[in-house]
Amino acid sequence: MSIIERGEQKNKIIVIDPGKILEQKTGFLSEKGYQVDSFKSPEEGLRRLAQTTDSSYFLIIEGYVETDGQQESLLVKAKAISPDTQRLLVTPPSELPSLVNAINSVGIHACMPLPFTKEDLFFQVRQRHEAYETGKKSKNLQKTIQRQNKQLFQIAGNLRKKEAMYMTNIQQKNKEIRVLQSKIKSIFADYESDNENDLRLFLEKEGTPFNSFGFRKAFDDMKIRVKDIFSALFLERGLFDALTTQPDPWDTAIDFSEYRPVAGLLTKELLNSMLWKFECRPGNIPKGMQSDAQDYFTLELSDNMLHAHIRLALEKDPPKTVTIYMVEQFLHKNEIVFGIVDDSVIREWIYGRSRDGEKLLVAVGKPPVAPIDGEVHYYFATNFRRAGRLNADGSIDYKDRGEIPHVKGEVLLASKVLPVPGTPGLNVKGMEIPVTDPVDPAFSAGSGTKFNEDKTKIFSTVQGEPHLDVMGVVSVNKEFQIKGDVGYETGNINFDGNVIVPGTVKEGFTVKCVSLTAKEISGAHVDISGDLNVSMGIVDSELVNVKGNIQAMYIRNSKINAFGDLTVQKEIIDSTIYLSGACDNERGTIINSTLSAKLGIKARTVGNESSGASSLTVGVDEQLTLITAEIQSKLTHNRNMLKELESEISQMKEVDKWLHGSITGNAQIQDRSQLAIRELEETRNALEKNKDEALLKNISAKIRKLEAKAKDAEKKITEGFERQDQISSDILKKEGEIKALESSNKHLIETLENLEVISNKSDPVPQLTVSRHIQSQTKIRSLHSYKILEKSYPRCTIREKSKDEGGIVYYIMEIF
Repeated sequence: MSIIERGEQKNKIIVIDPGKILEQKTGFLSEKGYQVDSFKSPEEGLRRLAQTTDSSYFLIIEGYVETDGQQESLLVKAKAISPDTQRLLVTPPSELPSLVNAINSVGIHACMPLPFTKEDLFFQVRQRHEAYETGKKSKNLQKTIQRQNKQLFQIAGNLRKKEAMYMTNIQQKNKEIRVLQSKIKSIFADYESDNENDLRLFLEKEGTPFNSFGFRKAFDDMKIRVKDIFSALFLERGLFDALTTQPDPWDTAIDFSEYRPVAGLLTKELLNSMLWKFECRPGNIPKGMQSDAQDYFTLELSDNMLHAHIRLALEKDPPKTVTIYMVEQFLHKNEIVFGIVDDSVIREWIYGRSRDGEKLLVAVGKPPVAPIDGEVHYYFATNFRRAGRLNADGSIDYKDRGEIPHVKGEVLLASKVLPVPGTPGLNVKGMEIPVTDPVDPAFSAGSGTKFNEDKTKIFSTVQGEPHLDVMGVVSVNKEFQIKGDVGYETGNINFDGNVIVPGTVKEGFTVKCVSLTAKEISGAHVDISGDLNVSMGIVDSELVNVKGNIQAMYIRNSKINAFGDLTVQKEIIDSTIYLSGACDNERGTIINSTLSAKLGIKARTVGNESSGASSLTVGVDEQLTLITAEIQSKLTHNRNMLKELESEISQMKEVDKWLHGSITGNAQIQDRSQLAIRELEETRNALEKNKDEALLKNISAKIRKLEAKAKDAEKKITEGFERQDQISSDILKKEGEIKALESSNKHLIETLENLEVISNKSDPVPQLTVSRHIQSQTKIRSLHSYKILEKSYPRCTIREKSKDEGGIVYYIMEIF
């Protein structure tokens, strides 16, 4: 049985029944354990409802009242007296319109039309009780929430006040810290140490105070320890007395055992050098031998100065007594200081075969260890050329390119053996024998590839054509085919792979890709890292940069730079071309052009009577020279920018240093003013009893003046801090610019080094080969010589050749 069915006293119901229609029904509720109070008079019922204080009624059951006005008034009053009490209206079926009006205007909770059963009434009462309890819990919960919200609001308010107070205190403390830092920097203007804390901890661990007295004591202790170490050395060599001009009684009592391990770390060469300086002094060699020791021996040095031999100069009648120290003096005077053999070896030679004319290998240097150059191994055809079939008209059919290399994903493409640096040597005179840096070949993973963890292997990540460009970048490229021309319909092309254009790359448009195959290039800009293959020609193009090879039927009025070879089937006219490779124009003509090729030029015909003379350079990498000059120009610009930025930062730091002094000065003004104010306030408080108005007025005026002074100092301190913050921000920004410039310089220097490696891969070929005719006035230049042809020549080869006449080397252009 539920709590309602148990009929506890708190479950109270009030019944207002003017029409006496509920007497029998409500009696049933009493039997169920409810406390039911019935009233025939609405006024009495409402009065009882209003007087209840100990336990509220959870339900009002209102019987029908004759008029709508009376019914509505009763309900309104009941709601006003006890708004939480549930209201149940009982009415005959004929009064349903009144019921609807009561629901809409007064807001009753439930209604029951007559007739109804006891079970219907009991069910409604139970539902009203549950609704009442739920509402009461909800109301209590709302009160609790409101109370807790109020408490939280008060707590938040208090926290905000505390936060504001703490922030004010923090700002004040930070300000005090900055003032103290400014004072420190003003006192130690030029001294800055990032390791002060480390030094302090180290000295504290050693038991040394962190002040000038502690530093002096530590230095003196170190000086004594160093002296004791060398005393231990020389004592064992029997030289202690000689080194101590005024012996100290304490010296003979020193326990040198703890210093012997340290002394053992000193190299033999250093000890010999120190001992020679002592032993070879005039007082330590018998008179008469000092000037002659140099003449008693002869010295033989190998060409690389890694071996030194001495021989006793028997022809100069050396003395019968030759000592080790005489040998050491001789070596010292001849600057032989490294790799000297042990004294026992020298002694054995002196008392052995020295007088038989036998020489002694007295010193052996340390030979250098040569570096090991790095190597790169490629596992695909790196020299594949995208050459097509040559047609009868001289054009190239690039559709017929044969079998093109192709790889799948996760395939090993290249591996690198890292370079091993060499080790410098030392000759017997102690001079370093330098070694060259090992060659570190370029090794980069481009698009469609990836490195392994230690960056010594490159794997493919996609399917496609593997490619190696001149800068050592390995890539795997997909193919992108353009329909028709590159023009307004396509726009500029920037594709990380191979591009095929069956039409023309038109004027004003740019193609940037790995390799490009096109029918014609007309006035376009081309920048590719692979090969350029043009079935017809390159015309009116101002900028064609190619890191691979170029093939075309003809070239007219264009500027071309390429790291690889150039193959042209027909004419090269009015063009400027710089190549790090060779130029092959065996079937064509070169007319009125400037052409430079490091690996030589082959042409069928050069020039004619009606055209301007061409200028041909062979055996010189002008392409590389131009790029190097451009990179050097960028490096120079970057370095100038770095100097400017560093100068600006230095100036900012000077201003910051000046601001530290200004802040310190104003802080002192503020401190003195506040101290004076406190003293004057104490004086004023003491004089208030005497009521000397004039004197009090004078003190107050002084206080106001000092307060104004302190406030002005505070303002200047704040302004100083703001300027310092701005300077710090500006310095950080400029340091970021410096970092970017240094990164750019590093990249540029690496590019220069890679270019040098590329250039060293092939020896220059200073040769021009003409299979039919070369016109007079053609200019031919190489690295060391220059020639203008005075006449025309038929089939010939022109090559730079060196000649040596009487030791004088010179170069000529030889025509044969």
